[in-house]
Amino acid sequence: MQIPSSLYAGVVAIGFAVAALPAAAATAAPVSDPQSPPSVVRDGGAVSDAVPPGGLITSFLRNQVTYCSIICPLAAQTATSAATTIQQAPGTLSAAWQVDDPVKALGITAASITGPTTSAAQRAIVADGTIVAPRALNAFEVGVVGLLDVGPAAAAGGLPAIVTAVQTARQDTYTALNVPIVPNPEPTVAPHDAVQAAVVGVIDAGAAVIFPAFNTVVSAAFQAPDAAAQELAATGDPDQALAAGMDTVAAAQTAADTIITDAVTRAVDEIRVATQ
Repeated sequence: MQIPSSLYAGVVAIGFAVAALPAAAATAAPVSDPQSPPSVVRDGGAVSDAVPPGGLITSFLRNQVTYCSIICPLAAQTATSAATTIQQAPGTLSAAWQVDDPVKALGITAASITGPTTSAAQRAIVADGTIVAPRALNAFEVGVVGLLDVGPAAAAGGLPAIVTAVQTARQDTYTALNVPIVPNPEPTVAPHDAVQAAVVGVIDAGAAVIFPAFNTVVSAAFQAPDAAAQELAATGDPDQALAAGMDTVAAAQTAADTIITDAVTRAVDEIRVATQ
């Protein structure tokens, strides 16, 4: 499953907004290795802008290719698993018929399709939820915090402070876009005041709906038919098979609700701490 396009659009907006502020970002140039983002140099409060021209835009576009290289093959494997097992279904049914229970035979045949397809889908969903989504979300939030720093800088120090804040925002966003790609990356966003903490908390709560909660529901769309098919293959009882599928759906709904509730509670707690 691919990361929702709404977040990608948000990252694009942040990238363009931060990139457009300095006049230097006029042409695109190759960016450095994403495993080794350049360090920013601060001297007496000034920030040396280490972002190459066009670096934010090219980093974002390169990430989209990288994310697709992670997710797309897994999604293709899901489709291939479904197509292959469906083609093999007549032979599977013929062999399963030997159990002398037509209902179990149907369950065995259905499970031969749903089992491999569900396993393949789960790999794609896990990759999305543990690698792609948190990394993209962190870069988005870092960009948002960077832009929110520009306003206070303008009020406090005029043009020099604005330039420093813009350069810092560009550098931090660029660094976030180029952090190593690993499962469950640690977030690097660091709100600097209560307003920023509130904004990040709201984004986190929304992201909980878009990513883990939604992925849980998508998982259930594969797991519920598989649970029903496996139960039918084991018992030959359609009622038990239906109950198994419904139980899987109910468990997924409960898990999604818990994810959203926890995210909202955490956001409220973070805002409360930031405003104390």
